[in-house]
Amino acid sequence: MQNAETVAEAYLVALRERGVDRLFVNAGTDFATIVEAYARQKESGLDLPQVIVCAHENLAVSMAHGSYLGDGRVQAVMLHTSVGSANAVCAVSNAASARVPVLLSAGRTPLFEDGVLGARDYGIHWAQEMFDQAGMLRELVKWDYELHDGGQVRQVVDRALDRARTEPPGPVYLSLPREVLAAPTFGIPATPAPPVPTSAHPDPAAVETLAEHLATARFPLIVTGDSGADHGCVALLAELAGRHGIGVVESGPRHVSMPADHPMHLGYRPAEVLADADVVVTLDLDVPWLPSAVSPADDAVVVQVGPDPHFARYPIRSHRSDLTITAGCGPLLAALGPALASRAERIDPGRAARLTELGGRWRARRQALLDQEAAATDGQITKAAMNAALATVLDDGSDTVVVNEYWAQAEVLAPTVPGSYLGTPPAGGLGWGLPAAIGVKLARPGATVVATVGDGAYLFANPAACHQAMAMHGLPVLTVVCSNDHWGAVQASALKVHPDGHAAASADLSPLARLDPVPAFAAYAEASGGHGVRVTERSELVPALRNALRVVREEGRQALVDVACT
Repeated sequence: MQNAETVAEAYLVALRERGVDRLFVNAGTDFATIVEAYARQKESGLDLPQVIVCAHENLAVSMAHGSYLGDGRVQAVMLHTSVGSANAVCAVSNAASARVPVLLSAGRTPLFEDGVLGARDYGIHWAQEMFDQAGMLRELVKWDYELHDGGQVRQVVDRALDRARTEPPGPVYLSLPREVLAAPTFGIPATPAPPVPTSAHPDPAAVETLAEHLATARFPLIVTGDSGADHGCVALLAELAGRHGIGVVESGPRHVSMPADHPMHLGYRPAEVLADADVVVTLDLDVPWLPSAVSPADDAVVVQVGPDPHFARYPIRSHRSDLTITAGCGPLLAALGPALASRAERIDPGRAARLTELGGRWRARRQALLDQEAAATDGQITKAAMNAALATVLDDGSDTVVVNEYWAQAEVLAPTVPGSYLGTPPAGGLGWGLPAAIGVKLARPGATVVATVGDGAYLFANPAACHQAMAMHGLPVLTVVCSNDHWGAVQASALKVHPDGHAAASADLSPLARLDPVPAFAAYAEASGGHGVRVTERSELVPALRNALRVVREEGRQALVDVACT
């Protein structure tokens, strides 16, 4: 293995040889031999992953998450023993629910108290040890293991990456005892890289059954929101829907799964169209509808498709399915095209026009909002105003990415380019948006990346650490904070559950939902050499956003716009 002298070096070399370009780290005493490996790199000439230093574990894992979304390559993180792993749990939950392949490694408290290189030499090494360090993450990761001996380092890395990338992908966890990392390699033999697992392909008979349902339907509807995680699926879905007159609605989109300007795009509100559809296909989406609010018609045919179509890791999920197809979205759409083409003469020639008219409703609503906000020059700033302003200033191109954790609505931004809009992971662990945006910028340095967050999500992201990372690694991101001094979801949930309760009757906001007084958020960006501004007047909003974009694009500096929003 090149000329690696220690198991730590062998581990890093194995990562790099298997295509892992970056190692996101928040280091501790368990990193001693990792530090030595990078210090020796000029002499050793070893090809090691680029180190991305992060001042908090949520930042490290969420940046890795964003980097994967940016370039589609598996990422690696190294955490500090038990305490660092504990700090990362929320971010790991996000990565697991979003099916993001990340190799999470963590040092393990030294096994030996004395007498072995790497043995305990700090008082914390007794208190930090756990009986089962990986146990706190086991429910979230696909695989966990502890490296027992340097001789198995290649096999362990290959196994970890294989499990992370196999569909449905997700994070894995590897603990690394300090004594094992410090041990000499004794010549680890080279091994060929294992093949990347292929996507699951659909059963041909199931494809024919689905094609028959779609061909004979009056109102066929595909509900998705995540299928665009594979950018190649966007063109496949657009072609299929356009050629055969199939409506598509995006539910809580986390990716661009269908270009918003496509005539078969029926918007972002399943409740408006779901009950009228006679064939409903949910394309790899965990919650295609809220059963408490709306469900498909009783006589509709409901089909669920995906590599794990019933989301086995969810303790309870009982969305109806009359036909379930286990398949990756790409293979399913590719197979469905010819099956529908062979039934083209049986497809109602008038349904495409009817669906196009139906899709015009949400477009008219969007345009009315943009016109209304363009005409408004004063008054309080609402989230509608923020969305309209952002839609006004952003370029519609592949070089702009919005990473949304709260207020930026796909319905208003109407994204058309795969990868240009990224939404909150299904688990909804706060503090994801800003560090993920920094990770996207790392993977796509030529892109303009905008993080759209609420004041609560921004605070959860450890903003000082995030802005410091932007400055350290030269990753200017525009952060736009909707600052309304409260937890909107907390208050809204209370009113949903108890619409006639005491909280609803009170003129005061619940103390459990209050955030005031919030800090001067602009100062966080300024403290790390960036541009920060507070906006309180509607007339100031678009100019402030334009100037912030100029700072990011032309000056190469990070920027933050703190918007006082109702």
